[in-house]
Amino acid sequence: MEQWNQKIAEQLKQELNDVKERDLRFFRIAEYLRMVKRVDDFSETCQQCKKFQAEIEREVKTIRLAVTETGKERRTYDRHIDQLARHMKKEHGFFPPYYYTYSYSFFYTLIAAIIGLLISLLFPSIDRWFFVVPGIIVGLMAGQLIGNRKDSQIRSNNKLL
Repeated sequence: MEQWNQKIAEQLKQELNDVKERDLRFFRIAEYLRMVKRVDDFSETCQQCKKFQAEIEREVKTIRLAVTETGKERRTYDRHIDQLARHMKKEHGFFPPYYYTYSYSFFYTLIAAIIGLLISLLFPSIDRWFFVVPGIIVGLMAGQLIGNRKDSQIRSNNKLL
């Protein structure tokens, strides 16, 4: 099955050989190639990945239009790459870089700010910001540390999209 992956990669390179590097990064072509390889790896055991193979072959034929012009092909490509990423995340445990760092930072900051606000209600004589700001800082730092540790585990297991 490895030849299918290489064939698709070659077709993509031929279709996009004179496209600007900036456009290739914007349209996540490198990520798309990694997902194509993973679809190839999982296609024997996952029926959805088998279906994605046919979609990928269809998408490769129109990828030049999707990258260079706006319109139906671009919307189709965006929808396709989002479906691939969602499937890889949900079914096979792959995550975007810094996924947990960003998620945990947001939620821990929000929770710590709310806790700081609630504590400030217990002490009405002290300014509210005295408790809210440290809560935000502590929440952000905790989210960064815990999320970074989880993202490091994902990186070490090669589970990055």
